[in-house]
Amino acid sequence: MSGNDSVIGAELRSRVKDLRQTAEKEYSCSMGFDPGFRGFEGHFEGNPIVPGVCLIETARVVAETVLGRSLATRRVPQCRFRRPIFAEDRAEVKLKLEAVEPGTWKLNADIRVGGVICAQLRSNAEEL
Repeated sequence: MSGNDSVIGAELRSRVKDLRQTAEKEYSCSMGFDPGFRGFEGHFEGNPIVPGVCLIETARVVAETVLGRSLATRRVPQCRFRRPIFAEDRAEVKLKLEAVEPGTWKLNADIRVGGVICAQLRSNAEEL
């Protein structure tokens, strides 16, 4: 979204597929994590698992795509990792976006694989 985007953020952005609005302020998309995903580097050799920080970045990247604006995650008051996401998994991301005040957003994301919740997070982001 911006020149400040991390390598992982840019790679996650390229993986967002089938983005659609599902309800007012709610969006859904899918993302694939093939073995070439850079987030797997060092996490863990022989058993690649998507790092939790990449899942937090996923919420920000999807929100940026929806809003067409660059965001920075400022707080993550709640984050639960319930099941690992492995190489070759296709994740479904559900995101609810709420404006808190101009330029500040509340993001609520559920990330699932095969209908099973893998991560749930609540974060706050600000426009850059």
